[in-house]
Amino acid sequence: MNFLKQYNVIDFYNMEFCYGIDCEGEELPLEVILGFSKKEDEDLIATNYAYLNRIPEKHIAIATVNYGDLLCLHPNGKIYHWDHEVNDLYLDMKVINGYLEQNTNLKFVADSFDQFLSMIAKIEEDDDDPSEDEFKNPNIPFPDEMLDRWFQNPKRIFLLPEQTIPIFLKKFELTEKGRELLAKFKKEGIFE
Repeated sequence: MNFLKQYNVIDFYNMEFCYGIDCEGEELPLEVILGFSKKEDEDLIATNYAYLNRIPEKHIAIATVNYGDLLCLHPNGKIYHWDHEVNDLYLDMKVINGYLEQNTNLKFVADSFDQFLSMIAKIEEDDDDPSEDEFKNPNIPFPDEMLDRWFQNPKRIFLLPEQTIPIFLKKFELTEKGRELLAKFKKEGIFE
């Protein structure tokens, strides 16, 4: 509560450097420490409502990390990593409107909120990573499966750094699915 009173939302997208934490040897890039905001992707209440029944009971999402994951606070004060690829609900294709049993075993991150804050560190950018160059290259399209998240929540484009948005829009134009996404943006009034 004291953190929220002093800082409210911390948006790591618009910072000069990238920041993250180490979770069991895996570097998790930080996106947003949630607070009270009119932007749903930054708001503590809206985010927790959106993930209702998807994160384990008694946990509350406090930060978004790693392009779709959450950091969750447990009533015991400990922080855990909710990995959307491991811990989310998935439809059971064999049962109508049924779900597979959810993995509620979240990865431990920190003993306390203060310890979590002390773990935040600047992420060194690897200039030799060719995939990073491909990601920023407006002439190389995104794979279609990567575009699915944008279809689910097109407004997440506003979470990107301002200078990245034109690059992504150009990349979307390169594939049929990307052009469908751009049409969705226009239909929803996100871009004209």
